[in-house]
Amino acid sequence: MEETVFFLLVSLVGLVAGFFDSLVGGGGLLSVPSLVILGIPPPMAIATERFGSIGQAIAATIKFWKAKKIVWKYVPALCILSLIGSVLGAMILLEIDGKILGSIMGILMLILLPVVFIKKDLGVKHQKTNRKKTAIGYLIFFLIAIFAGFYGQGTGPMVFYTLIFFLGLTMLESIGTSVVGWLLLTISSSLIFAFNSLINYKIGIILFISMSIGSYVGASTAVRKGDLWIKRLFVVLVVIMSVKLLFFNSP
Repeated sequence: MEETVFFLLVSLVGLVAGFFDSLVGGGGLLSVPSLVILGIPPPMAIATERFGSIGQAIAATIKFWKAKKIVWKYVPALCILSLIGSVLGAMILLEIDGKILGSIMGILMLILLPVVFIKKDLGVKHQKTNRKKTAIGYLIFFLIAIFAGFYGQGTGPMVFYTLIFFLGLTMLESIGTSVVGWLLLTISSSLIFAFNSLINYKIGIILFISMSIGSYVGASTAVRKGDLWIKRLFVVLVVIMSVKLLFFNSP
């Protein structure tokens, strides 16, 4: 494959992954396997995609901040949990098979999906919460952050589930609030990947730029369309992501 064609394909992957990551998460389900198909070893594909995701997270944070969709009172705790979880997760990248946990993630997403239908206002209007529910939400978020630190695929929807169910946020608020922690997670885990020489920087820079563009467009689309539209798209993509994790679960 010619180098020009290769980098164009990488750019396209970054644009599409960044777009969907800022809408409903799960862009890694496309980007990581695509990088592997293009000839990048799985651990390096995960690490390089994570480096590119820094651009995606920065662009999304800027857009959701401007749109006032970030609930800042939850941000400090989520950032701390993201930082600790990402470091733990990145350190075990080469020590554990993420496919098994990916399959578990797919099953959980499908099990939780009916709740979205049963509660029509869930993700569209604020829900009541309390200290106990918030504490449970933080614990689940921390476990997801560990998983995201070394694997990452399919974690976006699980984060949104958690923030909607336990913190009572709307779809847009859950996306906007979680992206700040995701920015910290991508930076911290990328540093560990870099220390272990897992990042292909030439490809990573292309992903950084293309995912930034795709992310900003995706975040702008999310803000323009609103919570109900995002919730409907979320349902469709959760089914697709779950099938991918359960039956086509390779990096």
